[in-house]
Amino acid sequence: MIEKNSKDEIDVLSLFSLIGKKTNSLLVLIINFFISFLNLIVSLLYLVKRNYLILLISLLIGSLIGYFYEKNLYFPQYQTTLTLSPNFGSTYHLYENIKFYQSLIEQEDFEKLSDILKIDSTEAKSLLSISIEPYKNEKLNLEGFEKLLNMADSTTALTLTYSEYANKIPFESYISHVIKLNLSNNKIPPQLEHSIITALEKNKYYRDKKNTYLKNLKIKREYVEASIQKIDTLLFAKKGTDIGDFNSKNLGTTILLDKNQNTNLELKLFDNYSTLNNELIYINNELNKKANIINIISSFPMIAEISNENKSYNIVFGLFLFLFTLIIILFKRINALLGQDPNFKIKLVNYKK
Repeated sequence: MIEKNSKDEIDVLSLFSLIGKKTNSLLVLIINFFISFLNLIVSLLYLVKRNYLILLISLLIGSLIGYFYEKNLYFPQYQTTLTLSPNFGSTYHLYENIKFYQSLIEQEDFEKLSDILKIDSTEAKSLLSISIEPYKNEKLNLEGFEKLLNMADSTTALTLTYSEYANKIPFESYISHVIKLNLSNNKIPPQLEHSIITALEKNKYYRDKKNTYLKNLKIKREYVEASIQKIDTLLFAKKGTDIGDFNSKNLGTTILLDKNQNTNLELKLFDNYSTLNNELIYINNELNKKANIINIISSFPMIAEISNENKSYNIVFGLFLFLFTLIIILFKRINALLGQDPNFKIKLVNYKK
């Protein structure tokens, strides 16, 4: 029994001894790392001190090169946006038109581009690119995903994820779309916005579709307004008079109801009155939203904003040339040390207990 306890004590001592050695090795590694890092910093500072004149000259030359580039070779680009809301299924046609304009810019066919967009050739040449993308609203996407889950079967609802849904939403399903324009100057062609919209407004298919839709809405509004007027007459024409007491002067017939029936009828009329008012509000909103084939949400501003901001190229070029010169000096120093001692190695601190 005593022998067994002695063996256990020896095993524990061996374990602690091993842990101590590993801990010492780790501490040595950390100490050596910091010493090497400090040596590197001191060596770099020493090189900078010895070669400060060369480094200062390189910084000055780089700054002059950057200043020359900024004043003579640097051409800023400008960007602006136009936000539209297409109606009557014209979204796809709008995208195709923008792609066509972009293809003319890439082909540098500015004569045809100026003719189509009704802008002069100088304005056409200032257009660097034009693109369009849907305005993505996370809130609307979540609402659409919720509706889809409510309609889907249990298997689809369990397997479909929001990321998959959001990535597969077709561009024509979005309400608003943003046209991005890149220019070589900040002057936006004043006729450009009108030309983009008119290309669809003059389309006979969309124009007929709009007229038919608006005509049907107006007929529906007349019917709703007439219904509201009749209910309004029943409820509010003679305050304090029961509905059952109206005679032929009001309705052309006499309605005789008891008190309970009269109360129920009033409640139903109030419900219908509220429903018809909501329907009238919806119709008026639709008439306003669908008055045009393309609704303008946000027009082009008067002046475009700069997209590639001035980055002070004199500082950028100066720092680049400074660092490049410092690297060359550092390599020369290393080559000199290797030339003096072919077996040159970085010596680290050895720790021995």
